[in-house]
Amino acid sequence: MGLEGNRQRSGVSNTMRSRIVRIGAKHIPQVELDQLLVDAGFAPLKEKEIAFFIVVSK
Repeated sequence: MGLEGNRQRSGVSNTMRSRIVRIGAKHIPQVELDQLLVDAGFAPLKEKEIAFFIVVSK
C-alpha cells in the first residue's frame, strides 16, 4: 500500500489541463484562460485547442 501511494501517476496533469481547457473555454475568454493556465504552471493554449474549443463553441 505504501509503495502504491508513492508511485508517480502518468497523465494526471495532462488530464487535468484538458478538463480545464474544455470547461474553461465555455465560460472564460481565451486570453484570460490562457493566462490562468500559465499562472497555474500548465502549458498555454495550443493552436489546435483554440481552433476546436474557442472558435467552434462560439
